[in-house]
Amino acid sequence: MRRIKIEISYDGKNYCGWQRQPDVPSIQETIEKVILKITGQKISVTGSGRTDAGVHALKQTAAFSTDSTLSASVFYRALNGFLPPDIRILTAREVPLSFHPINDAVSKRYRYLIDDNRPPCPLTRNYCWIYREALDIATMHEAIQYLLGKHDFACFQTQGSPRKTTLRTVSGVLVERCEIPMMNARFLRIEVEADGFLYNMMRTIAGTLVLLGTEGSRGQSNPLRMKTIIESADRRQAGPTAPPGGLYLVGVTY
Repeated sequence: MRRIKIEISYDGKNYCGWQRQPDVPSIQETIEKVILKITGQKISVTGSGRTDAGVHALKQTAAFSTDSTLSASVFYRALNGFLPPDIRILTAREVPLSFHPINDAVSKRYRYLIDDNRPPCPLTRNYCWIYREALDIATMHEAIQYLLGKHDFACFQTQGSPRKTTLRTVSGVLVERCEIPMMNARFLRIEVEADGFLYNMMRTIAGTLVLLGTEGSRGQSNPLRMKTIIESADRRQAGPTAPPGGLYLVGVTY
């Protein structure tokens, strides 16, 4: 047997998420169907984690085992030849059989994009959260710093897959404004890197920062509320779960 590691970029708009589900298209099943076409083998592909319906990936990591003699470079070309254009294989290489995309991951980084401009860019409306009020980036930048370090992030977890612990360590955060000049698009970008994420954790962090940023724009800036929300371990104290279309898995570190 051989182990093939692939890095994948995808537009999640037309999929139920990474995880295979009955009667709806998923990223995982779409890739597995192409591998079946290439090798004649029904092979399970394991991803580094589940992205939800409508969530995108700049670089998702996955792996599969096979007794096929096809080289990793042949898998790379064949997968890209048969996959739909909204899923692309960035790299493919052979790795030790022991490699596991979830267990071997050291950290993951997610990005969330918000368009709070008037008017919003129509070309990017499916790939960000169109927010109807200007946000105070200074408040959001100060508030996000309270995520750094090891904390109980139960306040950012929505109901879903149960976890043994809600403790996570956040090693990097970012809030900034950025733009794509050629599309006349401007965004507020939020990024968080951690050793793991709870169910909907990143989307709830984004929703909470938007809540605080909205208050800041109304002259009610209180970034310290983020610390209070985290210490409460109460989901009801945090902000809304942000829409999935603005969320991107940036990459996984091993």
